[in-house]
This record gives sequence, structure tokens and C-alpha cells, in this order.
Amino acid sequence: MKKLLFLTLIGLMITACGKDDSYDPMEVEEVDTQAPSKPLNLDASEQTETSIKLTWEASTDNIGVTGYKIYQDETAITGLITETTFTIESLTSGSLYSFYITAFDAEENESAKSNTLEAFTIEQPLSFLPLLSEMGVFDGNLSDLNPSDGVQLYEIHSTLFTDYAHKQRLIRLPNGKSMRYNNTDLLPAFPDNTLISKTFYYNLDERDPSLGNKIIETRIQLKVNGEWIVGDYIWNASQTEATLRETGSTEAISFIDANGNTQNVNYQIPSKQDCFTCHNNNTTTSPIGLKLRNLNFIPSYTNQNQLNYFGGLGLLQGVNSGNTSVLPNWEDENLLIEDRARAYMDVNCAHCHQPRGSVPPGFMLDFRLETAFPDTGIYANRGEIIARFQSTLPTYRMPQLGRTVIHGEALQMLNEYIDSL
Repeated sequence: MKKLLFLTLIGLMITACGKDDSYDPMEVEEVDTQAPSKPLNLDASEQTETSIKLTWEASTDNIGVTGYKIYQDETAITGLITETTFTIESLTSGSLYSFYITAFDAEENESAKSNTLEAFTIEQPLSFLPLLSEMGVFDGNLSDLNPSDGVQLYEIHSTLFTDYAHKQRLIRLPNGKSMRYNNTDLLPAFPDNTLISKTFYYNLDERDPSLGNKIIETRIQLKVNGEWIVGDYIWNASQTEATLRETGSTEAISFIDANGNTQNVNYQIPSKQDCFTCHNNNTTTSPIGLKLRNLNFIPSYTNQNQLNYFGGLGLLQGVNSGNTSVLPNWEDENLLIEDRARAYMDVNCAHCHQPRGSVPPGFMLDFRLETAFPDTGIYANRGEIIARFQSTLPTYRMPQLGRTVIHGEALQMLNEYIDSL
């Protein structure tokens, strides 16, 4: 009997070994330690004032991806989410945020980080506040005219005359946005919430600007919801603040010119309606001086071309100094007299004297630089052009706004041009 039991056990063991000769009673199941691949191409879209939508490409894993975590400014802000898109909410308007994504599998293996993405929420629409100091244009002592962070100085090649006043020109773009080439050498495309500032002042003594100045006004243009709005801040006598005002006025100014002579000017501060007269084109309000061709030169504040400088700062895209034209500097006596005269008329007159400008079409004048000479009306009206340029009568002089005294240097140049026709 014992012999029979022994033979049965031996048979069972042989049968078992025959079924699986790799059996090892000490063997244990392997643990997955391989992390998923990192998420790719993290991107932002559909930004609002308080939210940013994130999207990314799915990760892969040897067994399976179970979800993703989103990190904001190095801190995880979600649990595991299974989709490859997520909208971050409750953010602050006009603020910069940093994000990256990681992937997880069932064993909680975490992938490497995705690309780090920086994205801004949209700023609240700009509006005119009662005081200039509230607009965020200047930093420190207001009368020092020191631009705040993010406010960029700019200059134009051929300038507009305003009774010999000096002008400081500034532009501020919303965070993360830029001006873009608009398939023309005229105005670029400006993003909403762009602010353009121009401050008018006189040096007390042109022979020594360090003796101080008299600031008159700071004109501001804001682009809000696709349209430009205008406001003018008038400086107080103590030069400590400027107040938003819509009505025009005249201010008596006295200064010493470069030759040591005292000059007196009845400076005209424009009304809001006056601003529209020059800045409206076919009922659409727009800037005047910031044309790309008028920015295409080396300004005094940097040693490189201004368009290229803006491009390097991320303020301008799609254009550089080599692929747009240059508006001549009308003060450059080395240029042809025709080029100087046409440039002066373009920047000082063409915003009104063109088919869509504020001057009635019956005057038949088009002073835009791009207008062929036979179509400008300059030759047929040459006598009246000079007569109006040398007049100071408010209803007859040209331009009628922004000038109360004769621009002697320009008049001499224009006389030479008209005589050459």
C-alpha cells in the first residue's frame, strides 16, 4: 500500500513538471517603474481677463497613461485630469503666468516636464482716468517725464510742427503683445490696450536745456475694442500734475531761442473736437506719426535702426529696416528739395488733405507722399499754398490747428520747392 502511494506522488510530480518546467515557487510579479513620455507642445489660447486655456499632445506609456497634472508657477494646481486640454480660471488680469504639464501612469510614475509655457491674461480695457499720474505713463516725479516700466520712447524721422514746442513720444503695448506689419509702410496693426502718449513742452532757454522746461499738455490715445479714443491732460502751473480736459484754451508761452532772442507764443491747446479734426480719417480715428516709414531710421536714444530695435524688444513683428521705405527728414539739406517738401507736407498736412481727410474734396489737394505729383494739386495751388503757409490769420493759415506762428525754416524750404516747379 505504501509503495502504491509513493508511486502515485511521483507520477503527480512528473505530470506537474511536464506542464510547466519554468515554474519557480519564489518568483514574484514585476512592478512597472517606467514613466510615461513627457507631454509635448503645451500651448495657450482663448485668454480672457481671468482665464487661460491650455492644450498639449498626449503622452505614451508602456502600459497606459492615467492622467496629467498641471503646474502653475512651479506648484501643482490640479489632481489627475484625463483630457489634454484644461482651462485655468480665477487668474488676475494683465498678469504673466508660467505653466508645465507632467503625465502619470497607474503606478504613479511621473514623466519629465513638458515645455514651460509663459502666458498673459488679457488686461482690462484701458480708460481715461482724471489725472495723468493715474495713467501709469510716468514713474517717479511726474515732471521728470521718466517712462514707467513697459513704456517705450520712440522718435519719428520727419516731425510735425507745433509752434516750436518739443515733444516726447511714448508707446505702451499690452503684456505679451506687439505691433504687426500690416502689408503697408504706413501704420502697423496695434493690439487692443495700446497707449500712445505725446507730451508738449518748451525749454526755458534753448541754449541750455538744463535750466528747465515748461510742460503744457500730454495727449494720449488708447486703443479699446478695436477703436482709438483720445484724451488730453493739461499740466498745472506748478508742474506737479496734469488733469484730463476736453475743452481747448490758449496759453501764453515765453522762451529764449537758440540765438538768445525771447520768443512769445500763444500756444493753442486743442479741444477734443480739434483732435478728431486731424486724427479722423473717413470717420475712423487713428494715430498720425507712428507710420513705419517714419520710424525707419536711427533715433537719438539708440545706436541702431528703430524698427530693428523694436523687433529685438518684441514690440514689432513682420517688418524691419530692409523691407519698408523711409520717409525723408524734411530738415536734411542734403536731400533733394522735392523729397524734403513732400515729406513735410505728408506729416504736417496729409492727415487732413487727402480724399478721406477732414478737408472738403473741393479743394482738390492730396499731400500724401505716395500720391503721384500730378494728382496732388500742388502745382495748380502753388501760390495759395505759400500764401497760407506765411499767414497767421486763424481762418486762413495752414495748418489751421497747432500753429499760430510762421514756421520760418519750413517756409523757406517750401518757397524753394515751389520755385523749382
